[in-house]
Amino acid sequence: MKLITFMGVGAFIVMSACVMQKEVAKDQQSLYDTKWNLKKIHTGSKTEEVNTKAFIKFDKEKGSAGGNGSCNSFGSNAVANENKVSFSNIFSTKMYCEGVQQTEDTFFKQLEKVNRFEIKNKTLLLYQDKYLLLEFEAE
Repeated sequence: MKLITFMGVGAFIVMSACVMQKEVAKDQQSLYDTKWNLKKIHTGSKTEEVNTKAFIKFDKEKGSAGGNGSCNSFGSNAVANENKVSFSNIFSTKMYCEGVQQTEDTFFKQLEKVNRFEIKNKTLLLYQDKYLLLEFEAE
């Protein structure tokens, strides 16, 4: 009888863990079909809080990404596989915008360096190897 009770409790714990894991995964944002708003730019030991309209969206079928850099629209080729991502042929419109131009220029420079990503709940983190470069929040 004790063995049956012990096995029942063990099965309950395993099933509870599986259900909890599915709930966590359900809350996880997708890289695709999400508008990611830029919140922070990391350059060396400096972190810049971003309060502009900068964002990025990924299109899996086209193998691309694009959005707004703070002032200008931009696009690029984007290849993502597991936790690896790379951007190439980044292009943008070329308007100059007082007050946000430096943020946009830094955003695009950092984007060129990205080679991996992590998604934690509603936050997209873009890295160059182990160095965090850009932080986004799902809209």
